[in-house]
Amino acid sequence: MDLNRFSIEEFHGYIVERGLVRRGDQTGCSDEEIAHLARTQGVQRIPALYRDFLRVMGKSPYPLMTGTTWAYEDLLRIKQSSLELLEDDGADPAILDDALVIAMHQGYVVYYIPGASTASDDPGVWTYVEEEQPTNPWPTFRRFLWSLAEMRGEELGIYKELEATGRFTMTRQPGDEDD
Repeated sequence: MDLNRFSIEEFHGYIVERGLVRRGDQTGCSDEEIAHLARTQGVQRIPALYRDFLRVMGKSPYPLMTGTTWAYEDLLRIKQSSLELLEDDGADPAILDDALVIAMHQGYVVYYIPGASTASDDPGVWTYVEEEQPTNPWPTFRRFLWSLAEMRGEELGIYKELEATGRFTMTRQPGDEDD
């Protein structure tokens, strides 16, 4: 798969084929929901590749980025939470003007696409970490997604190593109760 050209459908197929997610666990958003998200976050346009991501797996992108808020329902509230973090931190909330906030990790890391209304179809993803300056670790949304797939692969590898010791299991055992 070409890291600079893959479609969201190809990416989803790739992560399913490699066992990083289970087929059917991810669900997408409707065009109406995507338009509602743009209005809620105050952007005129959602970049094409992120829009495609929302269509394929926006409602339930897990288990990628476990512990991170980035499903559709959360995205409707996440920009306000991000602005509050910036204000509480004494940072300039203007960095989120015309930005599309795409995720928030544990209330202290914000993932966003600045200038979403005029961004390229495959925009860079920036982060704001509490008490730090904004950074642009991923030059494209594709690179961001690829990094998530790599992290998920590493996470599953660690789980498998732990499971091999007999002290950890990834499968439910008789008597396990639902939380």
